[in-house]
Amino acid sequence: MKSKALTLVDLLVVIAVITLLLGLMLPAGAAVRQRAYRMVCRTNLSGIGKAMLAYSDDNEEQYPQAGWPDSPWSDTGELRNWYDQRGRHYGKAGSPVTITSSFYLLIKYADMTPQQFVCRGDLGTRVFSLSDVQPGILPPDVNDITQVWDFGQKQDMITNFVAGQYCSYSYHMPYYQTRDEPGFPVTPASNPASPLCGDRSPYLDKNAWPYLEGKCCNGDPDEDCPTWHADGYYYDPHKTGNSACHRREGQNILFNDGHVLFAEYPNVGLNNDNVWKNWTTTDAPESPAEWQVNPTPYCAQLNEPGQEAPMGKSDAFLVNELNKEAW
Repeated sequence: MKSKALTLVDLLVVIAVITLLLGLMLPAGAAVRQRAYRMVCRTNLSGIGKAMLAYSDDNEEQYPQAGWPDSPWSDTGELRNWYDQRGRHYGKAGSPVTITSSFYLLIKYADMTPQQFVCRGDLGTRVFSLSDVQPGILPPDVNDITQVWDFGQKQDMITNFVAGQYCSYSYHMPYYQTRDEPGFPVTPASNPASPLCGDRSPYLDKNAWPYLEGKCCNGDPDEDCPTWHADGYYYDPHKTGNSACHRREGQNILFNDGHVLFAEYPNVGLNNDNVWKNWTTTDAPESPAEWQVNPTPYCAQLNEPGQEAPMGKSDAFLVNELNKEAW
C-alpha cells in the first residue's frame, strides 16, 4: 500500500508556499498598521481641536497659551516651576514657556488625557505619568497629573526623558520669537483654513534627522529637498519635507474649523504656506519665491531657536518641543 505521508520534497514545497504567503502578507500587515496609526493620530488631533474650542469658551475666546502674553518660547524645552501652584503664569512676566505646557492646559482644564497626545507612529514617544518623575522631586501633596503644568521638567526626569517625548503634536507658534517679534497665535476668530495643530515637525524631530541629514539641513540642498518651481508648484519627489510620524507619506493637520486632513505635502496653509517654515517677512508673500521653504530651513537654526525669520499674522508655522534631551 502506498504511503500517504509527506515526502521531504512535499514538506519543502509546503514551507516554500507558507514563506511566500508570509512574505506577501507582512508588507500588507505593516501598511494596515500604519493606516491604523494614522487614523488614531487623526482622532487624537480631532479631540485636541474639540478640547481647544471648549477651553476657549471659558477663556475669553483664546486657545490654550501657557505663560504671560509676552512670554517667549523656551530655548531649552523646559518650563520653570512646572509644579508651582501659584497660577497659570510661571515665574515673572516674560518667563520662557514651552509648546507642550500650552497643550498641557487641556489636561488640566479640558478633561484630556496624556494618552491623547501620543501618536503610535511617532517612535520613542510614551504616555506621560508622574511615576516617571524621580522620587523626592515633587512635593508630597502633588500626586495627580492635573497638579503639574507640563509633561515633566527636563532636569527632574529620568535620563533622556523630556517634555517633547510625551507629546507627538505641533502647535501654531503662539509665543514671542525674540524680544522684538511677537507671536501671532491662532484664535477661534482666525481664518477657518488656518492650520492650528499637526503631527511632529520633521525639522524638530530626531526621527526625521537621518533622512534630512546632508540634504535640507546643511544649506546645500540636493534633489531630495522640497522646493518651489518657477511656475508655482511644490516639488518634493522623495517627500523629504514630510513628518516622520507616518513614514514620510504625509502629515495630519488640524485646521481652525475643526477638520483634520492627512496632507500629502506640508504646503497646506493659507496661500499654500508650508506649515513647517516661517515666511521671510511679516507680510504675506506674493509669490512662491518669497516663501522660506528653501534653502535655509528651520532645522539649520536648531541651536538658536529664537533667531528664525519673523512670522506674519497668517503664517502657518507649526512647532513642537524636541524629542531629545537638548537643542
